[in-house]
Order: sequence, then C-alpha cells, then structure tokens
Amino acid sequence: MGLVTEVQCALYLTLIEFTGNVEDESELEGLIEQQFEALQKAFKIPHKASEARLMVSKKLLTLFRAGKLGPFILDDVPDANALS
Repeated sequence: MGLVTEVQCALYLTLIEFTGNVEDESELEGLIEQQFEALQKAFKIPHKASEARLMVSKKLLTLFRAGKLGPFILDDVPDANALS
C-alpha cells in the first residue's frame, strides 16, 4: 500500500470509527488526537519523536497542497461565486 493510500485509510478509518459528535469541541479534540496517532503510524514517524505532531502536520499539509489526497475535505467550502 502506498503512502497516500495509507494516509487516506488512516483518516477514513478514524472517522468512521468515531461515535462522538463533531460539533462537541472536546469530542472533536479526541477525534483529532486519534487521527494524529493514526497518521504518525502511516507516515512511519517514530513513536517517541519529540516533534511527531509537527512532522505529521508538515507531511499531511504537503500531501494536501500537492492534491494527493483527492476530495478529502470535511469542511464546507463557500461557493466562490457567493463571495464576489
């Protein structure tokens, strides 16, 4: 399995396994924590790495900016025409 597929699977699996309410801030924080842990494994970042979160964030952002993650956005993005 390639890196992009592993990252997509990590995000997807943590989301479908999540039973909380994403509108509840504390429950959403729990989901984000689970996703960071899953992404750390997908990126093969050592468990004890002191800057693991920063490394995960940089790698995820790089994949996202390169368009490698596909349409994997959960937030509503406003219509560009509505902004003008």
